Amino acid sequence: MIAVLTGDLVDSTAMSRKDYQLAVTLMEDYITACQKRFNARGELYRGDGIQLIFCQPQHAMRGVIELKSLLFSATHTQKPIGITLSIGLGDQLIEGSKPSVSQGSAFTLSGRGLDTTPSGHVSLHHEGGDFYEALVLATQFLDHLLNSHTQMQARVLYHYLKAGFPTHSQLADVLGTSQQNVTKHLSRMGGDLIKQYLALYETKVNN
Repeated sequence: MIAVLTGDLVDSTAMSRKDYQLAVTLMEDYITACQKRFNARGELYRGDGIQLIFCQPQHAMRGVIELKSLLFSATHTQKPIGITLSIGLGDQLIEGSKPSVSQGSAFTLSGRGLDTTPSGHVSLHHEGGDFYEALVLATQFLDHLLNSHTQMQARVLYHYLKAGFPTHSQLADVLGTSQQNVTKHLSRMGGDLIKQYLALYETKVNN
C-alpha cells in the first residue's frame, strides 16, 4: 500500500500575483523537504496543484497537516492561503517517472476524493475495512480542528510537527516567543489531540 496526496490551492485565480508565487514557492520547497524526510516523490501540476507519493503511507497525514499549516500561516499575504487536500490509500500499479504518469487505486482514490472534498478542507479515502472507516471519521474531526486555527496557531502547529513534537520550551526558542505563549496556542488549537491522532494514523497505517 502507498499513499497519494493530491491538493489544489483555494481560489488561485483570485490570488494576487505575489501571493500566488509565494504559494507555489512554498509548495515546491515542501516537495523538496518531503523527498529528504520521507523519501516521497512529488510535483506541481496545472499551476495550482500538488501531488505527493508516499511509499511509506504512514507519513502522508503528517504531510497534509504540515502543508496546510505552512500555507495558511504565510505572512504578508492579502488573505490566508488555503488548500484542499485528499489522501488516497491503495495500490500503485504503474510507476512513472512523475506522479502524474503513475497509476493505481491510490491515485484514483486521491484524485476523485479531491473532486468531492469541500474547498479548503482535508479528506481521506481508502480500500480498507472497518478500521479505515473509523479513521475517515477521525480525519473529519481533524479537518474541523485545522479549519478552526488562526494563522499564529497554524504556524505553531507546523513547527511543532516539523520538529518532532519538541518540548514547549524548545518550540518557544524556535518561534522566538515565550513558553507560556506556546502552551496557550497548543492548548487552544487541540495540539495534544492532533498528536494523538497522528500517532494512531502512523501506527495503524504502517501495519
